[in-house]
Amino acid sequence: MKESTDNPGAPRRILLATDLSARGDRALERAISLSRRPDASLTILHVFEELDESTLTYGARPVPSWHRPPDATTLMKQRILQGLRSDLGDAVEKANILIEEGNPAEVIERIATSGQADLVITGIAHERLFASRSVVLGRTVEQLLRRLHVPILIVRNRARDDYQHIVVTTDFSPTSAHALQMAARFFPDQPLYLLHASELPYSTLADDSKLHADRYREIRAEELRAFLESIYLPEEDRKRLVSVIEPGSPPQIIREYVQLRGADLVVLGTHGRGAVMEAFLGSTAKNILSSLPCDALVVHGPRK
Repeated sequence: MKESTDNPGAPRRILLATDLSARGDRALERAISLSRRPDASLTILHVFEELDESTLTYGARPVPSWHRPPDATTLMKQRILQGLRSDLGDAVEKANILIEEGNPAEVIERIATSGQADLVITGIAHERLFASRSVVLGRTVEQLLRRLHVPILIVRNRARDDYQHIVVTTDFSPTSAHALQMAARFFPDQPLYLLHASELPYSTLADDSKLHADRYREIRAEELRAFLESIYLPEEDRKRLVSVIEPGSPPQIIREYVQLRGADLVVLGTHGRGAVMEAFLGSTAKNILSSLPCDALVVHGPRK
């Protein structure tokens, strides 16, 4: 598996925020793959919260100073570094590994800002079986979605290949335009499936539900054409767009499309700081992300 190495628009400064869990290996695989470009750099960051050294006992008797182990923080860092070097193999020579103590979201934001990261990569917390929301993003990821302006790639699946089937959601807003432009820049070779979904108005009053749905698609298709005409997008990128317009709840439509068509990445636009996309056509980014069975790239709207 090898990501393209000749894309001038791909992210160059990549920050992987990892909790070192077994599922975190998937984000690590994707981060290494995306950073294979000669001009790309990868920083791997693990943040642990404050340790209580009183819980680490080395025996009741006094120990001579020359026999005493390192303090808990140093010991933790040594173990983490050893584990990462073992997992990374040859990639360790290129990666910059940082082990920090503190509030994870605050530290990640600081490192991403100071290092001018183009992309932050992280994983999900875990999956719930037989639940309506199968994916648990985790507190740190949810905080990052509120705090960071840098695009965030949330990795759920193993990086067995380049992303091939990329879905870009749109509500015809400037934020979704920015997400589309970012997707076109990051992934210049793949088709981009531009998906719009919204509830079908007055569906209970329609005499012919199929005719009503077809009319909905015609109206939204006109809005989509006007939307695309209003934004900057190179002609070669426009040729890669495949429009998908469906009536229904956005989280449900997006999830079903991914499941039935085998999409491996969904790109979402979000609105600035504070609540994350509090209204994505009547839903929230968190609801959409929590229901996705694939990776997601979350892109904030352009700075004003």
